[in-house]
Amino acid sequence: MSKRTLFLLLLIVSCALPVSVKAADIPQGFQIRPLIVDLNADRGKTYTINVNLMNVTTADLVYKGAARDFKAHDESGTPEVLLNSNLPASSSVAGWISIPQNIAIKSKQNKTFPVTITIPPNAEPGGHYGVLQFSGSAPELESTGVAAEASVGTLLFIRVNGQATESLELRDFFTMRGQSRSSWFEYGPITLVERINNTGNVHMRPTGEVTISNMFGKTVATLKVNEQKNIVLPTSTRRFDQTLHKKWLFGRYTASVSLAYGTQGQVLLGTTSFWVVPYKLIVLILLVLAALVLTIRFFIRRYNAKIIQKALDEKAKNNRP
Repeated sequence: MSKRTLFLLLLIVSCALPVSVKAADIPQGFQIRPLIVDLNADRGKTYTINVNLMNVTTADLVYKGAARDFKAHDESGTPEVLLNSNLPASSSVAGWISIPQNIAIKSKQNKTFPVTITIPPNAEPGGHYGVLQFSGSAPELESTGVAAEASVGTLLFIRVNGQATESLELRDFFTMRGQSRSSWFEYGPITLVERINNTGNVHMRPTGEVTISNMFGKTVATLKVNEQKNIVLPTSTRRFDQTLHKKWLFGRYTASVSLAYGTQGQVLLGTTSFWVVPYKLIVLILLVLAALVLTIRFFIRRYNAKIIQKALDEKAKNNRP
């Protein structure tokens, strides 16, 4: 998961201030470690993770913790926190977690505390996903009813051991010009897109590369796919983009993608083709060539006309008595 995605997910700020309170007076800002926990777990067992919160503000804060389930929100990989999850107890991470409440941390200080995760005996094998959310507010504002909190969280990717299904499918593989799908281009750069659907019950991290060859079979570029090892959640589709930055290209090109995933060496394969025809440049060259041909023909005709006229003048001169 990219740093930008983590920032968007983990730093959710909400303010509801009365007229008498200025936003600048409300302390905000804290850090959490770790940002992501990837846990392989057995049913019926309890696991402990240590969470560290740091208060980076100039005021003392009191933190409240909550555990939530989450799912994939869109194809960018941004998770959607489920405030009212209706998942059963056998698959709801929110119900597996014991999290401390009312953690007081002084300004510029940090505190480490345990969070326990108890996997129920009837937990469904496969992937389960949650977030530990912590919100901090100034102690003196709690009794006023003023809500001014900054919220951060730790993502939990829990894989419950048992019968797991590791299955991905390449739903789509195509090229784009700007924001539109296209297989015809005037010049680069060219965006290549893979849409990968997770049809299994555990999260996967597909990685690999796209190889681009010209019409003669020569490789012109190799692009890495998912170097950050971002996750595709079960029952969701995630999109991965790469950019071919070469500007001057010509002809038909073939792009081949190969992605490895899972614990059994599974591979996804796909191909797509596209054309690069710099038609404006070609039209300009043709116009220049046409103008050159017309100019040459003009001067040839003019030269021939002079030769013919000179011959006629010589003949007329020789025929005079």
